[in-house]
Amino acid sequence: ISCMIPKHITLVLFLGFANTLSADMGRDVQSALRRYQIAHMRIAAADRLIEQPDEIAAYIGARFNTLALYDTEDSSSLLKSEERIAYEVEFARAHGLHILLGKATEVSPAATDDEVRERLTLWATHGHDVILGVFFLHDDACLIQTTVERQRHLYAIAHETVPDWYVFGMIGGFCYGPPEEEVARYFDPYAFDHLIILMYPLNGGGLVTSVDPDNEMRRYVMNYVQQMGERFISRLRPGQFAVLVIQSFAYYGEPATQMPRAADIDIQAKAGNAALREIQGQAANRSLAYFLWDGSRGGMFGLWQRPDWMAAAEGANRLSEDPAKAVDRQP
Repeated sequence: ISCMIPKHITLVLFLGFANTLSADMGRDVQSALRRYQIAHMRIAAADRLIEQPDEIAAYIGARFNTLALYDTEDSSSLLKSEERIAYEVEFARAHGLHILLGKATEVSPAATDDEVRERLTLWATHGHDVILGVFFLHDDACLIQTTVERQRHLYAIAHETVPDWYVFGMIGGFCYGPPEEEVARYFDPYAFDHLIILMYPLNGGGLVTSVDPDNEMRRYVMNYVQQMGERFISRLRPGQFAVLVIQSFAYYGEPATQMPRAADIDIQAKAGNAALREIQGQAANRSLAYFLWDGSRGGMFGLWQRPDWMAAAEGANRLSEDPAKAVDRQP
């Protein structure tokens, strides 16, 4: 029996191997690109699509490159129609923006697993190419007491349904205080791909009122990131990023001591991200996230209503685009 393979069969085998290799390389490139986009994500959260011409122009002009879109209408539990999903995804695509999808399942835990799969599939049908990832929590996991088991369950559904998307966990200051055994109920780096960290240093005791508020705010922010780093960020697996969400909101009628200055927005973004990058595994992380963009939530205002805040965010966003520039880290 001849061991010679006919030339046409050899060609078919070669082409098949080449196509498989090309597909694998394509997936690797796409995966690396998505990871880069997460590391350089600049996003301001809003409960609605930022679609008015003047607003979206300001958003892009301030160097934001990603939108937070939710599966529900505004803050309600009413699911968006397929027509609305298609519109929002195409709007983001047309403006060259990526999407981080929020599916706050814990707000309406009655959703079944099949319903979660169906909604993820619907978004993927229209926006697979522009959606970077999905988050399920609507606040600090420790605050809303969403267990690791619940997170793992939802994240497994997402990985099965939309395997190319990243799944984000979420923690904040409420996870820092409890003992380790309590925190372990809510935080596990194996439960997600990347981690959203809420940093609202002005919520509790008000603004710094010392003779040198800038330096005191800087120390406060760096201390917060360091503490979260020691307990959580340093435990992330290789390749996992922590996305720091800073406070860019206030409530109407509050005293000035409860409202961030433009300098506070600037310090949170610049010093916060600089401190984050000093933690092991985060050196390439230049992501910035702000809460919140506008006053669509009752009684609140954000970046859109404060030109001085907007200018501070734009400055920080531009700085994050250029890793060669140093960030002010004065003690």
